Amino acid sequence: MKIGQHKILNLGFLGISLFVWCNGSVALASEPAEAASAASAPATANPDAEAAKNPDIRRILQAMMNADGQTLVHLYQSASDPVTHIWAAMALERLHFNLDAATADAERCEQTLQESQPALALLCGQFHSGNLRLAGHPAEANSYENELIERYRNHGVDQELAGMQRYEKQQATLAKLTVDRPAADVSLPLKDDNLSPTFDAKANGHPFELTFDSGASRIVLGEADARRLGVKLIDDQPSGHVGGWLSKNVPTRQGQLDKLELGSITMHNVPVTVVPRQIALIGADLLAPLGALRVSRKTLLIYGKPSDVPACDTPMLVGTNLWGNYLRIVPQLLVNDLPHSVMLDTGAGRYLLGTKAALDEVTTLHRGKLAMGDIGGTHAFANAQSAKVKLTIAGQPIEMYFAIYTDSDEGHAITLGAGALRDMDFLLDFGHQHMCFLLHPNLH
Repeated sequence: MKIGQHKILNLGFLGISLFVWCNGSVALASEPAEAASAASAPATANPDAEAAKNPDIRRILQAMMNADGQTLVHLYQSASDPVTHIWAAMALERLHFNLDAATADAERCEQTLQESQPALALLCGQFHSGNLRLAGHPAEANSYENELIERYRNHGVDQELAGMQRYEKQQATLAKLTVDRPAADVSLPLKDDNLSPTFDAKANGHPFELTFDSGASRIVLGEADARRLGVKLIDDQPSGHVGGWLSKNVPTRQGQLDKLELGSITMHNVPVTVVPRQIALIGADLLAPLGALRVSRKTLLIYGKPSDVPACDTPMLVGTNLWGNYLRIVPQLLVNDLPHSVMLDTGAGRYLLGTKAALDEVTTLHRGKLAMGDIGGTHAFANAQSAKVKLTIAGQPIEMYFAIYTDSDEGHAITLGAGALRDMDFLLDFGHQHMCFLLHPNLH
């Protein structure tokens, strides 16, 4: 059905009223970065202690987390302070996943500030280590952080170094993540009965189903699967908390999986976050270093190094924290004809969904109740509101109705989920810093 030139896509779960159980359509939104476990990144006693003294750097770090390129460009162009200027440059390169250029900027930043402003220089070094982690080199990142600890002893940053030392001491007891991958493409068939991209995997030789959730980090497993698959728990007790679309303070424990097989790709010593709920996700942090991915309704394709990746000229846009963790893919699309950062979350089974921040940006319709499942469990009667929006993807305007969870303040206002795979494939080319939505021929 069309209205004018815009396709109306009926999501099926709204209709006239929101008083509907959406069976199986579960948005598996996982850890927002600010709620992540302290054991998952080399945290200082206060990671933002130095940034708190510099409001521009604080804004840059927040914009980098949110993939807010507009703020970063403004600070880069308007800053009279050279420190702010180079930090905005670093963050913009990171935003586009141009890690080599981001690292070159970070090295200049550290070298320039090492004697005059050691606390800021240390932050530049920590940003450098984050680039290594994003590139899939966690062991090199930890090694570089040990170099930073030695370099900045007796430079007035002992509190920051103490936090790093605690983290590095823990990491020294763990085996290092390694990845064995073939030169050829790896094609993982997806389950027909799952709304999110779910495929067969093996953990320590045990088969299980794993969902690619670009809104998650690392591997996330429920306690029962963690025990069955042989995850080695690092924590005796919960060491951190995560949140989802509606859940808050879900307790987590950290673990390590000896061997994970994704088709012919084998990962060794894989970090795992364990939560109470039965769930099995792999996030973008682990898959991005593999290079280029194409997600369709039937297949998750991981391109081999010599393969020709489809032409794609839309710049990659990602959000990350200082340490290179909690990678989030945040393309900029037109929402009601205005540029808008939209989170790509393949763990969400729906086409589109929103948080309360979306209420000011779309046409709202009916109020009601709608079930929502997230990392903390099922919320059977969540407050929701149906809404209408025009979303332009790859030049194609699409009008649709979707649900806004009015009690959710998670992440971005609007999220594009795996439901969109019925109209397009997602091409995520981290190696060439591009991403595209490849529209299907039958989309008019």
